[in-house]
Amino acid sequence: MEHITFGPVHLNVTNLEKSIQFWRDIVGMQVISSGNPTEVGTLERTLLVLHPDATSHYMKGHSGLYHAAIHLPGEKELAQLLVRLLKKGWKVGPTDHIIAKSVYANDPDGINIEFAVETPNRVVEYKITEDEMKVIDDKGRVRSPIEPLDVQELLSHLNGDTGEHPFADQAIIGHINLHMPNLQNAYDFYKKVGFKEHFLFPRQGWGDLGAGGIVNHRIAVNVWAGLNAPKAPEGTAGLKYFTLKHDSIQRLNKALTNFPNTVAMKEGYFLEDPAGNGILLSSNMS
Repeated sequence: MEHITFGPVHLNVTNLEKSIQFWRDIVGMQVISSGNPTEVGTLERTLLVLHPDATSHYMKGHSGLYHAAIHLPGEKELAQLLVRLLKKGWKVGPTDHIIAKSVYANDPDGINIEFAVETPNRVVEYKITEDEMKVIDDKGRVRSPIEPLDVQELLSHLNGDTGEHPFADQAIIGHINLHMPNLQNAYDFYKKVGFKEHFLFPRQGWGDLGAGGIVNHRIAVNVWAGLNAPKAPEGTAGLKYFTLKHDSIQRLNKALTNFPNTVAMKEGYFLEDPAGNGILLSSNMS
């Protein structure tokens, strides 16, 4: 079991009804609670909380959310979602990361969402230099960690069933990828939260950290929006805050000792990372 998992991701959106229509009618999620804010997700859990607090769409070139990733239980469920999005005429970006198969899509405000299924069985070894990363897959091939997804292979998991399906109940928030103004500061910060270092590539401008599982890609940080990229202007659609859950009160308290200025709230403890991204720290045991 991983020692940090994700709770709901809170998003600022410009038009609540359009956002609800996207998540309910296009993606197939359940509306769990209506109003301001609105919760969407599955029969098992809230995945996203939509706040109609934004006055302008997502803006590139700023620190903040790069994408939030919703992980599905298997290739069949990812294929069902891909078919649904295509039938609805939504633009998608099928991508093969080898460690995962992914479909990217933007919400109505341009907030990027990754839908992924983890496939660690396809990774045998990483070949890493200062300049690049290569993956040796289970067939002995040298692969890039970003390749076009074999859509036909993914669709083969449907066994001919191309009907419209609701979103998978077992889906979870699987990882968060963030634009940051400084790579090392960001990496050090999330280590203090309790994540374990995995890969850090200063020359490529990115790094990721794990939480003790097979796939060590739970928080990713990058400087692809530019070094010292400023926070997006107030009122811009994007991340409001995300929730992290430690697996014990002891781990939560250890993290809190690194951040004496957290704000105690009913649901947990609120703080901001070096880019101003909001984080709600809590425990599964609280």
